Amino acid sequence: MQHPYSGLIGGHVTVVTIPREDIERGAVDVAVSSLNKLVASKAALETSNGTISLLVSGYDHDPRELYMIPEVRAYFQALDAAFPYWFHVLARLEHSLRMVFMLLADLTPVPSPDGSVQVQFANDDLHAFLEQHFQAMDSIHGKYGFSEEKNAQITELVMNYFDALIGR
Repeated sequence: MQHPYSGLIGGHVTVVTIPREDIERGAVDVAVSSLNKLVASKAALETSNGTISLLVSGYDHDPRELYMIPEVRAYFQALDAAFPYWFHVLARLEHSLRMVFMLLADLTPVPSPDGSVQVQFANDDLHAFLEQHFQAMDSIHGKYGFSEEKNAQITELVMNYFDALIGR
């Protein structure tokens, strides 16, 4: 019997913590160095599929959502430029994919009747995010001969994740 979470998360999950100090310094090099090891070979791809959960530390007392903090957004934009392979490495069962998308998307604040502020993104932003990151995943898979069947499975899981996120 196949595990109900098969493909959504890897055999183990590793939490990658990005500290506030690195974000404030714009120091993506430590994270990039660690993350690049996960996609450095076919064997690395096999073991890193869906195994990473991202955690940003040091903002617990900031009332803003991470995607509303300019330095966090800038850090993740720089990190994404150096490491765009999120669809391969991130667990597809928890917050990390959503967080990365929200940090990279162009968000528009929308006041709610209760006084809180929600955010909205354009469908074009989601489409561009998906296209860019599927291309990155396909390129790293192609570079190391990762199976097309597994590539298709990850693609389907990521699409299902985002379909659920936007309520399709």
